[in-house]
Amino acid sequence: MDDVDQFQIYSVAVDPEYCPQCGTEVGTRSFDAGPEQWCPECEMVFARNPLSAVHVVVRDGDDVLLLDEPIPQHEGVWSLPGGHARHDEGPREAAVRELREETGLRADPDDLSLVTVYHAETPRTAFHFVTYALERRAAAGDVTPEADGFAVETLPVTEVLAASDRLRDSDRERIELAFEP
Repeated sequence: MDDVDQFQIYSVAVDPEYCPQCGTEVGTRSFDAGPEQWCPECEMVFARNPLSAVHVVVRDGDDVLLLDEPIPQHEGVWSLPGGHARHDEGPREAAVRELREETGLRADPDDLSLVTVYHAETPRTAFHFVTYALERRAAAGDVTPEADGFAVETLPVTEVLAASDRLRDSDRERIELAFEP
């Protein structure tokens, strides 16, 4: 068994081709748990970890707040307010920051209620999406889109859930969970 204290572990979201510390081409090394990406020069293991991301389902009675954002990954579909958590913030703090940035609404992290944690993978990156619910009456401020071309809409949840072409399955599931009695 390898002594874990003899090398460094470098957390990455995407498998590197070259070591970010020294530029050496990354190889693999076998450990008890299996092969890991490895820099032979720095004696560093690259641990691929999911990125932390957050979403907020804003409930306003029987309506839900959604974004229509002109960005490639959201083209033609509604999305929930949210985004990546920064390295120095917890998920609740990231959720209220993203909500403020994307909608202009201000909320107290303590007013968020956990809906679910959702794991998603792309060919290169994995995510842990922490989804919270927030009652609109608990948020302060006027709804203001993030930038020109962006839209923030409050729509009847029944209409949103019926629009299969405008909503990702993962968002539909999380909105349904947030509106469960």
